[in-house]
Amino acid sequence: MKPLAHYRRWLLLPLALMIPKVAIAQQVIPPGTLMLAGYRATCGPVGAEVREIDDLAASWGGRIYLSPRVFALPRSQQLFWYTHECAHQIFGPDEAVADCWSVEQGRIQGWLNRAEFAALEAKLRRLSGDAMHANGPMRVANVSRCFYR
Repeated sequence: MKPLAHYRRWLLLPLALMIPKVAIAQQVIPPGTLMLAGYRATCGPVGAEVREIDDLAASWGGRIYLSPRVFALPRSQQLFWYTHECAHQIFGPDEAVADCWSVEQGRIQGWLNRAEFAALEAKLRRLSGDAMHANGPMRVANVSRCFYR
């Protein structure tokens, strides 16, 4: 016969599953203090906020928004997405410009080498695109021109 504790565990499991999970708290990060994989990521006077959003990163209203999922990416991809959103703060909504400036900055600053760029291209190639973003192969063609000029 199994001990009573064994049955109690199975009775409590459904109750535990019904307890709401704590949402990831919004975290506002002042300008110049964001650390991405050990690298201080800055975008002038623009602050950042970590919060659940549909995309990996976004930019509006003078702030860069990062999904918590960004922090699971390789360092160069974390910095690519942050810098992409910084480019929107500087240059406006053009996605091709933001992609290009981000890879150029990565190359110049040394956080995006050829091997990391190949991994980024593979990730971008899988994106389907939408009303604002070109499809993956088009984005790859654009960032390749920018990275290798």
